[in-house]
Amino acid sequence: MDSLTVFAAEYALRDHLVGIGPLVAGILLVGFLVGGFLVGRRIRQKESPAPRPEEQPHRPDDAGIPGETEGHRRPAELEEREDRLMPYEVKTQSTEADSSPVSEHDAKWRGSHSGSWGAGGPGAG
Repeated sequence: MDSLTVFAAEYALRDHLVGIGPLVAGILLVGFLVGGFLVGRRIRQKESPAPRPEEQPHRPDDAGIPGETEGHRRPAELEEREDRLMPYEVKTQSTEADSSPVSEHDAKWRGSHSGSWGAGGPGAG
């Protein structure tokens, strides 16, 4: 055999191995994933089942969220300024409970827990 034929045979063998390598790696990866799925399924079958809805704990009907209080507070007054008031400039001020009767506007929005609509912020009218 001449050297060109030997080189071509070695190159073909190396090229063949380059094609088989990713195939073997892919098969091993799929095998590990399927094995992990089966082990997880076996572990899940050994766990106790989830409680039925009637077994779940229930909050009393008259109780709200723990720590939640309902009522109106009189807002703390801030001095009139031309520039923007920064958070670190606001003094710690306590607000007093508002004993005035609830206005129709307040009654309309009572119970609304919206986080973004009407929350104020820059540009709020």
